[in-house]
Amino acid sequence: MKKKIVSLFLALSLAFSLSVPALAATPEEAQDDAELLYNLGLFLGSSTNPDGTPNFALDRAPTRAEAVTILVRLLGAEDEALAGTWNTPFTDVPTWAQPYVGYAYNKGYTNGVSSTTFGASNAVSTAQFLTFLLRSLGYQDGVDFTWESPWALTDQLGVTNGEYNASTTTFLRADAVTVSASALYAPVKNSDKTLLQTLLDSGAITGSTVVIWDYTPILFDEDVASFLFYPVAGSPASFTSFRIDQLTVNGLTGETLQVTTPEEVNAYMAAMGYDQGGFGYIELTYDEAAALAAATEYYTDEAGNTYPLLAFTFTYTGTQADGTVVTGSFTDYYYIDE
Repeated sequence: MKKKIVSLFLALSLAFSLSVPALAATPEEAQDDAELLYNLGLFLGSSTNPDGTPNFALDRAPTRAEAVTILVRLLGAEDEALAGTWNTPFTDVPTWAQPYVGYAYNKGYTNGVSSTTFGASNAVSTAQFLTFLLRSLGYQDGVDFTWESPWALTDQLGVTNGEYNASTTTFLRADAVTVSASALYAPVKNSDKTLLQTLLDSGAITGSTVVIWDYTPILFDEDVASFLFYPVAGSPASFTSFRIDQLTVNGLTGETLQVTTPEEVNAYMAAMGYDQGGFGYIELTYDEAAALAAATEYYTDEAGNTYPLLAFTFTYTGTQADGTVVTGSFTDYYYIDE
């Protein structure tokens, strides 16, 4: 029997894939996450580049005021924050940040550094940002986690992956966007919904061309694997065509069969007896023994058994309803426990 142990790809896609790296994100991954959040309306740049694109300033540390602003936008609550009248005891919050700090303070997501100061211009620490985020998801410090080590819970929720700890001394805007992007798939406390689904339900994500998607393995057998790609419930749009340009297993290729449009996929899946359709489907026939022999990464379970990992790497091209062509790649890992 085959088991998927971890998905490093959570398929939230616009023109970019959402990556969840095992270690701190690369600059390219952070830029992709920033652009993705920007296009979802959940993140803004700090200025504008000469070509008109947003400058996300990912290489600098955000202040506490900026961090709270990032959080409020991630929650789709910017309009509510700007429209409200919020009372706080803080005397050091700049005018531009007062609606954001006021909203977060009144919601219980943040506190000050003293009874009258917020520390608005102080660089936010890793523990502070993760604490703000966990509180906004309904988790309580002192009950569900401790503010001194919130990464214990964010690791458990899949928001982080062990890259932060008590020795972490730098937290950049790049970190803020990668954590924020991962948090979209975190479960809201006492709910069966993720933050992403909550945002969809509330109408915070409404762009008509936004494709929010996922995928699932349909078949796993010796030398054969197949995958279905589909828009998640509530996605504002779907791809009109979706093609896997390359699929390798530990760097090795095989023979593929593809179905690349929603109409064809729905008919194909129905013919196989599946109720669920999608916008893309691929079957891969490959040499599993050779792929296992080529493994460079391994997984050790709680019993101490070690397995070579099958790294399925997908490179794709999708076309949105407005004609925009998007490309990306991701890797998913599986092991065989027999």
